[in-house]
Amino acid sequence: MQTWTQTLSLRARDNWRDAFASAAAACIAWVLSVRLLGHPIPLFAAITAIVCLAPALPSRGQQAVGLLIGVATGIVIGELALLLPPMEPLLRIGLATFVALLIASLFGLAPVVPIQAGISTVLLLSFGVEKAGVARMMDVMVGASVGLMFSQVLMTPNPVRLIDVAARSLLQRLAKGFAQAEAALSERDWAKAEAATSLFTEAQSSLINLNSGINRARSLVRWTLRGRFVALQVREMAALYDRRAIRLYASALLFAESLEEALRTSKEPPPEGLRDRVSHVSRLVSASAKDLDAGRNDTFDAPVPVAVPHGWQPCLDNLHAVEAALAAFLAIHEE
Repeated sequence: MQTWTQTLSLRARDNWRDAFASAAAACIAWVLSVRLLGHPIPLFAAITAIVCLAPALPSRGQQAVGLLIGVATGIVIGELALLLPPMEPLLRIGLATFVALLIASLFGLAPVVPIQAGISTVLLLSFGVEKAGVARMMDVMVGASVGLMFSQVLMTPNPVRLIDVAARSLLQRLAKGFAQAEAALSERDWAKAEAATSLFTEAQSSLINLNSGINRARSLVRWTLRGRFVALQVREMAALYDRRAIRLYASALLFAESLEEALRTSKEPPPEGLRDRVSHVSRLVSASAKDLDAGRNDTFDAPVPVAVPHGWQPCLDNLHAVEAALAAFLAIHEE
């Protein structure tokens, strides 16, 4: 269980680069708008860059495109609203905002589209066309262009590495479980086997993170230039990791549960060679957590005992499933 200081430290480490890039892009967009467009206070250029690059966005390219569409939609609706017959200003703003939000939602794009459409309509009808119409659109285009430059070229993460990092994180968690299982076998301590089961159960969060990493990589393939260069590799890796990671996690958890049950209920000693096989798996998972190619040429050729003591057969069967699942998981980079 992480402490609150560890949680905050982890979040800061994950987000500081995005925050710095967002702030730098805002400054660059401001300067460009002043120099190129002659706008003395280009707030919307800086704001747009921040909106496009803020930390924790799933897709910055999609955010930039959606923002442009939303702003353009809002300005068009706002301009049309000015052609309506005279009415209460608040009523005009309300009607125009409703129409802008509704039309923008019909595009079926990210939430930023209707949000920006509504905001643009309110701003145009409140401050006038001169301040919130074409001038704002030009600022937004400058900010979005800077945002796209950062997101597409300067700070786009490698989608393949994104998946690999998440896969190694899962293996790190599983390695702790197998090390605990090895200790449980050495000491014939079912309490330690129970602890191993708990460690494998907790590894589910890493499995979820791997799935999130796969989804992020797929999004990068769709929305970034760098992602398109490795699109085929990412699609193949994502499909394989999707299936094989779940299989590895499930087989490891079943093995731990059967080991715990055998140590708790069986009076017979563990089968000959079982501890060596678990130790082999533990070392391989630990090494692969540092380098996914570490176990590329490894094999699982430990002999299966002829006579299996009472209560230990499920444990052996599940360990065999772990070995097969691990071999398939580590072979992804070769396929």
